[in-house]
Amino acid sequence: MQLDVFADLLRVRSGELLHAVRTTGELDGMRLPVRIQVRGAAVMFDQTEAMDFAARWHGREPDNNADSSGAPLMTLDAFAKQADIAPLALWQAVCSGKRLRGITLPVPVRSEGQLLFEPAAVSRFICTLRCVSNGGD
Repeated sequence: MQLDVFADLLRVRSGELLHAVRTTGELDGMRLPVRIQVRGAAVMFDQTEAMDFAARWHGREPDNNADSSGAPLMTLDAFAKQADIAPLALWQAVCSGKRLRGITLPVPVRSEGQLLFEPAAVSRFICTLRCVSNGGD
């Protein structure tokens, strides 16, 4: 199965999947199937392994228990400014549970009507966003 077909199956951007394959070999903490490099530089995956991974991927529980770094939580506005994303777009994505630019958002903590985020999770999101933007589709 070609990388872009596998990415569509997972509902992630092919650039995000390619970055995960080339770096950690994991996507959101799940070990990816072994890639097969074929003539012409195409990245492929065994179809059976890819389908098994996709079933586990879509059946996984979201990680709502992110480790706390002990640092003060970050507001949605501060997150949006660091990520260079419109606050309204970020708020809508968080509230609807959708991915933003194909990347899973950190899980917010709701406090006194505000959405607050773990700074370490925000940093990981921004790093992934920039990697996908620079080397992506």
